[in-house]
Amino acid sequence: MELTGSALLGKIYGGLMGKNIGGSLGTPYERGFGQDDLIEVKLEHRLYPNDDFEVQMAWLRLIEDRGLNISEHDLAQCWLDCIHYNWDEYGFSKRNLRLGILPPMSGFFNNWFRHCMGSPIRSEVWAMIAPGLPDVAATYAFMDAIVDHGGGESVYGEVFNAVLESMAFVSSDLKRLIEYALNYIPESSMTHKTITIALRAHEEGLNLKEARRLIIESAPPEYRRIAQYSPINLGFEVLGLLYSNGFEDAMVKTISLGYDTDCTAATVGAILGIMYGRDYIPPDYAKVYEEVVTNESWGGVSNIRASRTVSELANRIIKITYRLLSSQGGRVFIDRNGNVDWLIDPFTVKPSGPWLNYKPNSWTLRFTGLEATVEYPNGPVLKPGVELPIVVTIKNLRLNPLNLSYIVHGVNPKAYQVNPVNGGLIAQPGLETRVEFRVRLIDLDELGAVEHPVIQFTATDSPESVNVTLTILPPVVWFINRVDESDEDVERWINDALAGDWGVIYRDGYDLGLEDLISKGQSMALVGFIHNPGDTRIIHVGVPNNAPYVKLWFNGEPLLESKEKYILRPNYDGDGRNYIDALMRHGWNTVAIKIKRVDEPVSAHFIMSESGKQLHRGLTDVTQHRKPKLTA
Repeated sequence: MELTGSALLGKIYGGLMGKNIGGSLGTPYERGFGQDDLIEVKLEHRLYPNDDFEVQMAWLRLIEDRGLNISEHDLAQCWLDCIHYNWDEYGFSKRNLRLGILPPMSGFFNNWFRHCMGSPIRSEVWAMIAPGLPDVAATYAFMDAIVDHGGGESVYGEVFNAVLESMAFVSSDLKRLIEYALNYIPESSMTHKTITIALRAHEEGLNLKEARRLIIESAPPEYRRIAQYSPINLGFEVLGLLYSNGFEDAMVKTISLGYDTDCTAATVGAILGIMYGRDYIPPDYAKVYEEVVTNESWGGVSNIRASRTVSELANRIIKITYRLLSSQGGRVFIDRNGNVDWLIDPFTVKPSGPWLNYKPNSWTLRFTGLEATVEYPNGPVLKPGVELPIVVTIKNLRLNPLNLSYIVHGVNPKAYQVNPVNGGLIAQPGLETRVEFRVRLIDLDELGAVEHPVIQFTATDSPESVNVTLTILPPVVWFINRVDESDEDVERWINDALAGDWGVIYRDGYDLGLEDLISKGQSMALVGFIHNPGDTRIIHVGVPNNAPYVKLWFNGEPLLESKEKYILRPNYDGDGRNYIDALMRHGWNTVAIKIKRVDEPVSAHFIMSESGKQLHRGLTDVTQHRKPKLTA
């Protein structure tokens, strides 16, 4: 199986050009909520910046600077240094990273959007540096996806796309490519299900509208109308490929399906461009979309070393491609002219990888001689009356046993205890040894916004000594009480909560967890006390919900009132009706929420972020686990 150097470059160029075209054509039709039916599409030839492209340029710079052996931790650092958007999962995962929660848990904890499209859209760079090496492309894609989608369907979406695109360098048999890539993701996943529905619908001769309906109806109700829900979009992506005839028809049909149109059209364009190369792109398209534009000017991204043309970007990528292919001596041969010969049929590579069996509530640190995995079976939040288990697993990479001692440093003794505080273990070569630590709360008022005790492991007879930093968070505390439908005496609510007359609930994050607390026909009030150690400033607050009635007060002032059900979409930016700016004072602030249930259980979140000037970045210094002391 051979490919000339010029053909390889042509496929990289075609994929990038298809990506740029599809992203631009789909942008005018992108929505936050999915459309009810197929949409009419009139292609507008205008170039738009797209995070699908920008993030991958950041990844390319990372590999250029640090080499091929990057990890999920390198990618996490790149997120904080280069990508400043806080849309949906981007913002939630970056807040976790700033708190010290590492991948994959950074994408898992307190992240409602871990099943959405942020990662499947950035698979091309991994396929392009690993053409015909599906397992390698999939491994990079997995490391990428878990940073902001750990434990989510989107991990499978990016792995699927990366495998399909990697194999598109060596085959143009579309059905074979789709079926092969499906082998890389669990059959039990929603992503596998929607792609399979798309394949069967096409085989059975269903029209595009009917195939679309089947995919949407297969999704969980809470995500069915979320335009960025990745399993629906992966199904649409496959429909766009199967039901089209030619590049432009593929763009029109993919966009007509609606939902995350810039992303699906961009991926379809990339796949077709890789499969058929540079000459498949219509010449009039290539003229318009040769330029690459970004959102650097207003601060959406920075430090990404952006290429200004598709040709320039393709030439940068192929240099990395040859470096990676050269490292695969037993699988690939490259002659002096840059022609590539795959010595092993890529379709014989058996799917395997960490994405098939990993723990999203953990992270792994790699040191010389050993690895340490930190696992939070119940999450990182320390609550009254419940010990918090943290499991540290040491894997010895040495050829001889390691006799290790450990001691816990940096504990806040007024707030909590960690047991055991010290001890020892013998780690056998190549094996894992597990130590469970239990954290017990002493005084919630003494707990900081984030606690970082450190476990130091030291070998008694060799130079190995490593520090494993833990992350412990306080709960979000709400004082709750059932109230009459007409009761809006917020001042009394606050005083009663301060006096201890209301019930108390402890939450891990933004989700209020009200589904089982409010009965049919009842209203409930919630009061929270927010402490801001920083300056007085404008913040963005929201109560995204699906309830028939919600009202929000901040520092006693009514700010929001919603009188009809809406689709739940709890992000930082807003959903169009349940968010507003508020003045957060230095020191103590109060929030009060009233929620009514009529029939179906209600869901609601309370979310705070920085103002729009700060791109709605998630807050890490503000806490809601204490209350002011009553004064005489």
